Amino acid sequence: MSTVDQFESVFKAAAKVVYEHEKPTLAKVVLVTDLEEAEANLFLSSVRDFFANALPESDSEWIVLSKGSYRSVKEVLEKVEEHQPDLLVTYRNLGSESWRWPYSLGEHLDVLTQVTTTPVLVLPHPDRDDCATLLAKDLRNVMAVSGHLCGEGSLVHYGSTFTPEGGSLILSHVEDQSTLDRYLEAIEKIPEIDSGLARELLLTRLLKDAKDFSESARQGLQEAGRTINVECRAQVGRRLEDYRKLIEEGQIDLLVMHAKEEDQMAMHGMAHPLAVELRSVPILLL
Repeated sequence: MSTVDQFESVFKAAAKVVYEHEKPTLAKVVLVTDLEEAEANLFLSSVRDFFANALPESDSEWIVLSKGSYRSVKEVLEKVEEHQPDLLVTYRNLGSESWRWPYSLGEHLDVLTQVTTTPVLVLPHPDRDDCATLLAKDLRNVMAVSGHLCGEGSLVHYGSTFTPEGGSLILSHVEDQSTLDRYLEAIEKIPEIDSGLARELLLTRLLKDAKDFSESARQGLQEAGRTINVECRAQVGRRLEDYRKLIEEGQIDLLVMHAKEEDQMAMHGMAHPLAVELRSVPILLL
């Protein structure tokens, strides 16, 4: 390696992404349900109690779309366009009996998460036995999920907003083991590269970036006056399996993750399988 290359590597390694706190606006919230008006209002009350910290009654206007408010996905989108909310709240398999089976989110959610630019907060279906119990709890622990945590400011913005004072915000980064192994196998076939050293340094570098950004987020939130516990969980593993373990071990009350890919119409990376399979965990899709 030339001296110029060495200097460039040292310079890039020293340049860290710094988190700058910015609290998102959540002044108008639309709750989309397929319940009759009376049931929808009862559900609204439970939802507002659960998210009282992030969406206080004095600061947020709530609009409820009950069963008679729309007849199709198209009409839901028209209502969203009409109200221009800062946040959409709904649940898995809206308008469908498929909530009984863990195979999809339903057509309403598939469209809402991809067509609108509004964050969508996805709750367990109200007919699930555990939904009422979940919404009666105190929201304490929030986890932001990313396979590339460094620079993910929006995840921290929203995650910290929903984390109460004294609660925990866990910034999780799971580097996919199979992808990493594929690159390391290619490196092992290049004689000019010390494969043992490459394995050790590459893994360390990938996890260090995530940890450094998490520390920057902790400091930024502290400077913003937030008294919350910010933790970093950076590891290599099988993403869906390991995220499930992290969620169970951390007793997570809310997940925050991206729902969109810039170059495709389908849902972002791990968001879809996590949202489909973790049916008892509220998920905020950005």
